[in-house]
Amino acid sequence: MSVTPEVLELLKEISAVEGVRGAMLATASGPIGAVEHAHLALAVASDLSKTVRRLVVASTTANAPLRELLINFGPSRMMLRPFAEDVLVVLLEREAETGPIRQLLDLEIERMQRAARGEPTEASPAYGLGEGDDDINELLSSPLGPILREIEAVYHNYRKRGGLDQVKTRAIMHDQMREWLLCCNPSNYTLPLLLDGLSETMVDDPPNRNRFVGEAQGILRKAGALR
Repeated sequence: MSVTPEVLELLKEISAVEGVRGAMLATASGPIGAVEHAHLALAVASDLSKTVRRLVVASTTANAPLRELLINFGPSRMMLRPFAEDVLVVLLEREAETGPIRQLLDLEIERMQRAARGEPTEASPAYGLGEGDDDINELLSSPLGPILREIEAVYHNYRKRGGLDQVKTRAIMHDQMREWLLCCNPSNYTLPLLLDGLSETMVDDPPNRNRFVGEAQGILRKAGALR
């Protein structure tokens, strides 16, 4: 995709979201926005651009094209979103909520794709948490719903000790459920992956993190997800 004012504006918008360290576009010609928006040295950004493009090409060649990929790097994370023939790279704080970023990207990418086809575009609506989410609602209405609500209640019980209210803890829980949906097929057998994701959001509170994991593992054992 050619570098247009819309693409540069998107990188600027992403970089302004809370919890985002920066953003760039990995293209065949090299990284776009690496210095001004991703705050990376050009040499580092160039290597990163080549690596993520190879990763996306490999997944497509293996007949498993990526829609999104989240990679953890110690205190930070990287979100990859294929975008036409390029890859959007978003650098995140480890604790950053991906919901607002994901919603922004969905809206803006669709708008720019319409513009590229010569179709009329409309201003993007406001984005953020608290919007309806069919995937989450469907998951909570499934046989896994009671287990997920029980895990959420335990998670909230420990997070409120650190000052988080129920709205915040529910937003984090739903964010981790979205990542769970993206990485695997939700089932009793993959519930430990959701638990791992939730525990990673509590690295700032090791004592309560350990207590939460222990109690949540008890729930998983009752569900047959752990022995």
